[in-house]
Amino acid sequence: MNRSRIEFIKELSNQLSYIMKPNEVKELVDYYDEMILDLMEDGLSEEAVSRVDSPEKIKESIKGTPLEINLPISKKFNPYIIALLILGFPLWGSLVLALVLIILSIYIVIWCVPFTTGAIGFAGVVGGIASTVLSPLALMDGLHIGITQFGLGLILFGIGLLATLFTMSTSRKFITFSQNMTNHLKNQLLFKRGVNR
Repeated sequence: MNRSRIEFIKELSNQLSYIMKPNEVKELVDYYDEMILDLMEDGLSEEAVSRVDSPEKIKESIKGTPLEINLPISKKFNPYIIALLILGFPLWGSLVLALVLIILSIYIVIWCVPFTTGAIGFAGVVGGIASTVLSPLALMDGLHIGITQFGLGLILFGIGLLATLFTMSTSRKFITFSQNMTNHLKNQLLFKRGVNR
């Protein structure tokens, strides 16, 4: 049986060496070797290797996808690790929450610029239209007050229009930046999760 397990490991190493980095091949081969040894400890002798997918199937399932997605979850749970996770939750839970809040605050700071210019644009356009339309009513208080309100309404409308155009042109850049940052964070978390396994 040891020979069959060794042949499986050699064949798996050969199959994966063409599509993965050497350290990833070693990590995956060690994982499957440990899985076979666990099955042997559970009482399976000759059937242990046959319970695991063939090296060809493993290669096909891994080809073109990240390593961490294709690794099967071990059926054995270490009670000490579970106890440490539960007892350490106040520490690691608060650290994870702090990390999430930091990332959220970065997004909030990033989106403050277009939100602020959008609010200025909306207020400028609405206030400018209202001031310009209602300027004839200000003529009752005097010609100079009516003309001043009309002029200020046009200035306010112009500022609002410029702020709206600025918001529309920069929002695309902010959306692209946010998407890139989200993808980068997602890739970093997936890569770290795959390495920890």
